Amino acid sequence: MRASANAVRRYSWRGLVLFVAAMVLTSCGWRGIANVPLPGGPGSGQDKMTVYVQMPDTLGLNVNSRVRVADVFVGTVRAIELKNWIPTLTLDIQPGIKLPANATAKIGQTSLLGTQHIELAAPPDPSPEPLRNGATIPLKNSSAWPTTERTLASIAIVLRGGGIPNLDIIQTEVNNILSGNAEQIRDFLGKLDTFTDRLNQQREDLTRAIDSTNELLAIVARRNNTLDRVLTEFPPLIKYFADARDRFTGAVEALGRFSGVVDQTLTQSRGDLDTNLQLLQRPLKQLGRAAPYLIDSFKLIITAPYPIDNIPKVIRGDYINTSATFDLTLSALDNAFLTGTGVSGMLRALEQAWGRDPNTMIPDVRFTPNPNSVQGGPYVERGE
Repeated sequence: MRASANAVRRYSWRGLVLFVAAMVLTSCGWRGIANVPLPGGPGSGQDKMTVYVQMPDTLGLNVNSRVRVADVFVGTVRAIELKNWIPTLTLDIQPGIKLPANATAKIGQTSLLGTQHIELAAPPDPSPEPLRNGATIPLKNSSAWPTTERTLASIAIVLRGGGIPNLDIIQTEVNNILSGNAEQIRDFLGKLDTFTDRLNQQREDLTRAIDSTNELLAIVARRNNTLDRVLTEFPPLIKYFADARDRFTGAVEALGRFSGVVDQTLTQSRGDLDTNLQLLQRPLKQLGRAAPYLIDSFKLIITAPYPIDNIPKVIRGDYINTSATFDLTLSALDNAFLTGTGVSGMLRALEQAWGRDPNTMIPDVRFTPNPNSVQGGPYVERGE
């Protein structure tokens, strides 16, 4: 009996231990022995540096996979999680690793049939800032080397008719195109070279046209509200024109009838109209010649014989100021009273005999040219 009780007690303890172990493993999300963190190795100390990497595809990568820099084991993949629908790796790296902030991450394969690892490297244009603890390498800097499976699948596609048999067909068709068409192809290449050269010469104009188009698009973008208003208000206006098309048609027809009446009236009176226009040319021509003097002559229309500018000087209250100038020189009396007589010029000669300079005397009317015979005259023309 005592042996049976001991056996029962021993099996009960074993079952309890197995139950507790199962509960612990279930609560921790057990994913297999490969996902259990391994102690030791690079990146496992207290001063480790943690870096997060966003990957488009984790492929066959597992937790505890190695992290390499220049093929040197520097850390371990501690977790593979899905954050915001993006696969994210948590890397623990040993301190002292010098990488730029824009470092790249790739999933590589150790050998043909080996395990996969993460390869960290500096890009061609490294950032001056270093990669710090807690940093995240984004998707644009992440990729993966071709796996063995993908390489073998690509080779299988090619070997099983994935394009090699078509090379013979392509070669045959190229030969058919080139055979007997050497001159045409040479001419085409020459024209293509000319076209390329002309296009290269006009590259500044093309660049200017593109820049002008960009400026125009920018102006149109700034006038977006105006265009929206135009597109909103135009449809009612077009609808109004569509509704008023009968009135527009009536107006056009009425204008046509009016044009017919005017044409008929002018046709009947064309002869008289031509005569009137010809006669009107004469006064208009003289009026054009007198145009510079019309403005000054208007000043005498109302206030003759005094110019309107002198009215305030002439009329002062209830009296009028007048002035007169009398020329009693012998030459003036000769022109006024003796012109046309047999003694014309005698008083002028007497004045010169007394010592008067002829250049200071008024002109002798006997030798003054007739306005109708001088160069540039006559001043007044008769009708042609």
